[in-house]
Amino acid sequence: MSLTMMALRIAAVQALKAGGTLVGDNVLDSQISAIDQTADGQLRSDQQRPFIAVYTDAAKAQDLGQTGLRSNGRVDIMFNCGVSVTMAETNKETGETQIVDLFPATDANLEAVLDALDVQISRVLNDPDNPWAQVFGDFVQAYVAKEHVRSSSSAENVRLAAGQTKLTVDVFADPRHGQPLVEGGPWPRFMALMAEHGVPQLALFQQLVGDPASRAYEDFERLTGMTTRDAQSLRLYTFGGVGRDVVVTDAVNEAVPV
Repeated sequence: MSLTMMALRIAAVQALKAGGTLVGDNVLDSQISAIDQTADGQLRSDQQRPFIAVYTDAAKAQDLGQTGLRSNGRVDIMFNCGVSVTMAETNKETGETQIVDLFPATDANLEAVLDALDVQISRVLNDPDNPWAQVFGDFVQAYVAKEHVRSSSSAENVRLAAGQTKLTVDVFADPRHGQPLVEGGPWPRFMALMAEHGVPQLALFQQLVGDPASRAYEDFERLTGMTTRDAQSLRLYTFGGVGRDVVVTDAVNEAVPV
């Protein structure tokens, strides 16, 4: 798991909570038991309300020359949605049993809720007025693919409908530890939003991002994943015979034109 993958997942969860979807604030971060499979292949859920569970399951990076092991490459983000007839509630005004507002508790409406959530997920993550969605989008270099699959179960006469939307994105590399971050960039905005909303992972991100540290010369080992021996062989730290641990100041050009 990388910093950017964690940040993507948290930003997606918070964006969906703020986005006013059919599930309200019941957006879960990597909760495995939200949808599980029994030994006989049936689906089950520990949730009492319709939900969206967000996961960052897989990533693959190639051609790591520019960013080394900080690369994230292509990331799969899963949005698992679930709804069951056991989640239905009675509308006090009409007396009608509903799964969510405007959706009576019928099999057809179980599927309709999943359809609506798939639409809402896409809309929320592109909402220009949702700061979490804007940070999410700024971590993404390109949207590559979107897939949607369905499943259902009727174990013990409990009808459960589940849908999964998989979003594949190309994302930027992680910042190196202590890298000065551009003011107004996605990382400072993400950290500020975490502080504003009391997101519990803030302390972990502060530790892993590190305090900004300016250096005379970039650490090519951290930037690209090369070893110090490779950097020395490429003479990246021998500026006219001056070693990497020497800071040149007040240089004077005394060359005489011929």
